[in-house]
Amino acid sequence: MKRIVIIGTCGSGKTTLGNHLAKNLDYPVTDLDDLYWLPNWTRRPTEEFASLIKEATLSQTWIICGNQSRFRHLIWPKADTIIWLDLPLHTLLWRTFRRALCNIRTKKAFCNGNYESFPRFLSRHSIIVWVLKSFLRHRRDYLAEMKNTEHVKWIHAKSVKDMKFLKERS
Repeated sequence: MKRIVIIGTCGSGKTTLGNHLAKNLDYPVTDLDDLYWLPNWTRRPTEEFASLIKEATLSQTWIICGNQSRFRHLIWPKADTIIWLDLPLHTLLWRTFRRALCNIRTKKAFCNGNYESFPRFLSRHSIIVWVLKSFLRHRRDYLAEMKNTEHVKWIHAKSVKDMKFLKERS
């Protein structure tokens, strides 16, 4: 495991696992959301985002956390391991709900100075809405990719217990 991609729906623990592995393996870690979002929830221009991805995957060892299917072609062919965090929907909803409320309460900045807010949380841009919209799509896409992407080792974590096992082994 030298070039690791961690994928999964929001709330699955991609960033947490990525940071844990990076610390234990002494690898650089990149969260695609941090590259993609600019302040005020503005999307980074496509060419600039692609350039940042290419830069993040230049070294011999790295960890990339995130989904960004339109840019998968820049990452997955270079990876040797893909870890899919495929937690149950109820777990993802609870985690994202709890995280969003905590971020609103503490005014914690993330993704380049962005914030959760009650109006955003209650809108169609809510992280909860995104989880509901992306959960089945991710599951369908990643099951197909597991069958078609043979050059990498796939690790399919289906529970919090599986994730704890991954952390303990690193």
